[in-house]
Amino acid sequence: MDHDRHSLAAALAPHMHRLATPALILDLDAIDHNIAAMCRRSGPARWRPHLKTSKSSAVLERLLAAGVTRFKVATLDELDLALRTGDRLARAVDILLAYPQAPAPLRAALARAAASPRARVQFLLDGPEHAALLAYAVPTPLEAQLDVDLGMGRTGAAPDAWAAAAAQLAATPGLSISGLHGYDGHTGWDERAAAFAAYASLCDLARELAAAGLRPDLEIVTSGTHSYALALAHPDLSQGPWHHQVSPGTVVLSDLHSRAAAADLGLRQAAFVAARVVSRGPGRLTLDAGSKALAPDRPPADNRVLGWPGLHPTAASEEHLVVQVDADIDAPGLGDLLLLVPDHVCTTVNLYRRALLLRAGAVVGDAPIEAASHSLWLPEARA
Repeated sequence: MDHDRHSLAAALAPHMHRLATPALILDLDAIDHNIAAMCRRSGPARWRPHLKTSKSSAVLERLLAAGVTRFKVATLDELDLALRTGDRLARAVDILLAYPQAPAPLRAALARAAASPRARVQFLLDGPEHAALLAYAVPTPLEAQLDVDLGMGRTGAAPDAWAAAAAQLAATPGLSISGLHGYDGHTGWDERAAAFAAYASLCDLARELAAAGLRPDLEIVTSGTHSYALALAHPDLSQGPWHHQVSPGTVVLSDLHSRAAAADLGLRQAAFVAARVVSRGPGRLTLDAGSKALAPDRPPADNRVLGWPGLHPTAASEEHLVVQVDADIDAPGLGDLLLLVPDHVCTTVNLYRRALLLRAGAVVGDAPIEAASHSLWLPEARA
């Protein structure tokens, strides 16, 4: 970890009198470093980062500046963020809405996509039944990838189910199959044999679909932050008529849960949560950053206090984080500012509406987290 608590504290010091905590802090220099590292590893054309991590145009702009134009999103808010940012910067973006949609939200997404003619938007088919439903319930043409269940058991259909439906898919008017989406989120960093078997099944499916009359130059999208290295090492994915992409998004900001990727790429931690000490007691501090401020899906103990090895998060309620204090340290005082490193940055960013931006060791402004949480109403087309 390249930051120390003193340099970050110095950057924040001029703003302490008006900074509300907990606060999300993003280091733009670290973000640029991480983007460059991933681009060197995969090449910009083979990287389709998932925007569920950053959810902000301030970060998306940095990806576009580095030549990354393909993205994956999970929500309609993230789709709108990517389309608006591409429109504003006059950049042609290619977006995969990698979450199965019911007809009503899919119609809304198609209308929104039509308002950004420079962009390409692909959708996801959950299985043959879902494909049949959407083919007659939404406007066509519909460009879609097949969601292939590689063993995670969350969404998608098994390769043999898609192979059996190949002729039907090829004959469905208005339906254009553009790729295979095989997310292997259940595969660990070192599970090479299982990962390679899954990737081989995707390549075999692509061949079967081509033999049934579907386009041979499919995209094959795999692998988040915890398995991209295995996918990049698989020989068949980088060959053949298809175009392979990996989709790690966490690598842009980094977090503690992504240690293997951080070591592989030389990532710098780019996201922090600033919190104040609001209570002190024997052997403990309490900070104003509970489950509504820091990685609500992870145990509090998996997060870290930057630069304080003698402070150990132990328990979180909604607005409080209890921190155990080692007996041999001079603990921070009431009102002192501490920087927390999240174990899961994606769910942390989602809790904030704005982030404070750092560059060259100084605060340079703040930016909205436009796609945080979920909107109540389906988006409509914009002029």
